[in-house]
This record gives sequence, structure tokens and C-alpha cells, in this order.
Amino acid sequence: MKKAFLSFAAATLVAAMLTSCDNTKKTEPTTDSTSVKGDTTLKTTATKTETVKSDKPTFSNEDVNKGLAEYAQLKEAYIAALKSQNKTQVEALTSRYTTWAENAAAWSSKLKAEEVQKYSDYLTKLSNDWAAAAQQAVELK
Repeated sequence: MKKAFLSFAAATLVAAMLTSCDNTKKTEPTTDSTSVKGDTTLKTTATKTETVKSDKPTFSNEDVNKGLAEYAQLKEAYIAALKSQNKTQVEALTSRYTTWAENAAAWSSKLKAEEVQKYSDYLTKLSNDWAAAAQQAVELK
């Protein structure tokens, strides 16, 4: 288990070098009105745009977005393995995470310059999430 935790720590350091956080805009129609004057009909639609915080940012490069989607599945499997106390599966998922983190470090080169800091911040958040799950594994022992 120490070996898996050390592998995770190394992967966390690699992932900490990258990141991201994003706001997405959501537009919804809020009101519709129809007025009739004589033989003409006038329909007015107002829209409301609000900023919605999203935990998972999106980036200009689709490979990066797909890689980040892989992380969510990997983390869910890791947490399930921790809960079931399946040591073999935990070690395998830790190895997969290490590979994922190495790939994630390379993805930053595919981003626009203005996205790199956001990506780096997001990867730091993800590595902290993974570390919390790994800490849970240590506490289960």
C-alpha cells in the first residue's frame, strides 16, 4: 500500500504542474409576450443570461476534454475499490492514475496560452481530490 501511495504522490506532483476552472454561460428564455394591434401581431421574447459555475471546465482542445472526462470515471472506480477494500484493484487504479497524470502533464502543450493556468489550477484540484481518496485508503487500514 505504501508503494501505491508513493506512486500516487509522484503522480500528484506531476499533475500539480497543470490546471483549470471555468465558468459556463447558460442562456434561458425568461418571458414571452404577444401583442396584437390591428392587423399586425408582435411577439417579444426576452432572454436571461446567467453565469453558472461548473466543476469541470472545457478547453479548446478535444483531447484534453476527453482526458479530463476519463479522470471522473477513474476516480469513481478508485473510490468504489477503496470502499470494497479491494487491494489489487486499488493498486491497478493507482497505476492507471499515474499514467493518466503523466498524460495530463503533456496535454498542457495542446492548450492556448490563456488556458494553461486554468488547466493547471484544475489539475491541482483533481490531484488534491485523488490525494483525499488515497488518504481515506490509508485510514481504512
